[in-house]
Amino acid sequence: MSRRFAAALLALATLSVTPAHAGGGGAPVLPRACRDGYVRPDFAALTRQLQAAQARWTAAAVRDYTYDVHQIAAPVLFPDTRVTVRAGRAVATAILPGQEGAPNPLALKTIEARFDDLARTLAARRMTPCPEVRISFDPRLGYPTHLYSGMGDAGIMDGFGEWTLTKFKSSR
Repeated sequence: MSRRFAAALLALATLSVTPAHAGGGGAPVLPRACRDGYVRPDFAALTRQLQAAQARWTAAAVRDYTYDVHQIAAPVLFPDTRVTVRAGRAVATAILPGQEGAPNPLALKTIEARFDDLARTLAARRMTPCPEVRISFDPRLGYPTHLYSGMGDAGIMDGFGEWTLTKFKSSR
């Protein structure tokens, strides 16, 4: 093989690899297809559920409360953490018994901030191919109890996020 041909072949091979494939970041490589059986979320229905839950939460006017959060931001599983909110401000986090490490650094949020996060998640996932989004709310007070956000592509599941709120307790 001539040097000129080898150099041309190397250049062609180099240009065919995206920066993301080469480990250099760049634009994410989008999935080619959704997995078998994939059903796209009904974003209009999810938005209506979010708005109705937020209205219940606002009407409840709860300003002092605690809740526990279990969170995964793949591939990281954070320690279960208790969040304390006083006068509508997230003021403290504490690691739950039986957990190791520091409290979850993403946990210090009011319920209002979680509603804002949910709205941003819906807006962002709506624009992606093969999104998966599942959200649950407390039927009485409306606060969010669960979020799962990931991709329903045919590739390896990575980069999904999920949190669950439990042991909500109002201080009033």
